[in-house]
Amino acid sequence: MHTIDASSSQTRAADKTQESNSADRVTVGDIKMYCEVHGQGEPLLMIMGLGGHCLDWGEIVPQRLAERYQVILFDNRGAGRSDQPLGPCSIEQMANDTVGLMDALGIDRAHILGGSMGGMIALQMALDCPERINRLVLGATSAGGRSRVFPLPEIEKYFYPRLDLSAHDYLLWTSSVCYPQEFIDAHPDIVEQKIQANLAFPCTLAAYEAQLEAFKTFDVDGHLHAIHVPTMVIIGDRDVLIPPPNSLLMAERIPGAKIRQIEGAGHIFWISHPEETVKIVREFLG
Repeated sequence: MHTIDASSSQTRAADKTQESNSADRVTVGDIKMYCEVHGQGEPLLMIMGLGGHCLDWGEIVPQRLAERYQVILFDNRGAGRSDQPLGPCSIEQMANDTVGLMDALGIDRAHILGGSMGGMIALQMALDCPERINRLVLGATSAGGRSRVFPLPEIEKYFYPRLDLSAHDYLLWTSSVCYPQEFIDAHPDIVEQKIQANLAFPCTLAAYEAQLEAFKTFDVDGHLHAIHVPTMVIIGDRDVLIPPPNSLLMAERIPGAKIRQIEGAGHIFWISHPEETVKIVREFLG
């Protein structure tokens, strides 16, 4: 992978989409967004969740998917190597950012895979601009609104930063609700690798809180019936952060949606069960 000067990204978009591996910061609206392009084939945008960035997908899932698709990883506003502007943000705004990134890269249509809050962004895109999406994959997410199933109070506290802990220790603390305990016990190295990946490009407290507010107030619950993009919902049956009933509800209300459950997986199933994740995604996208 190498870095490309983004000063004339629009004129360079066609060349960029032909490259097997590239990284860039692209101007989208009022911000610059960091993105990476891996592989060749049909475009597949992967949208990360709350406070996360490209590295939070881990290595296995992006690499394996890039064997078949042109995988575009990027950092949402307020995260990673994208700009972290002051002030509030919304899921709708981040969906607009994603479409703007597609425009900057010269991509008319793409498969969309969103995890956690990234799934919310993907849902918003499916409602606002379905013509830009080929197939939609929603992982460990919720449509929000009145039907939203919240985690237990003792779990919900993990969404809020603990200023009494170091960044590392906070992420280690939250690991207990991101994965089943037996996975943590069996794979402490994988858990630590994920923590180090997140720490590589941390977001500011203000940026995280802005994303958290967008996450909490998101609501397309009453509009799922209007989504007609082919959709796959993926859940870990041990997810305690965004409980599985949220996914079951989406699969029932989105016309024709399919649902797959990964046994023994928690919220971040793409890290704990990468091969199962890749298999489901590839079979659905074709």
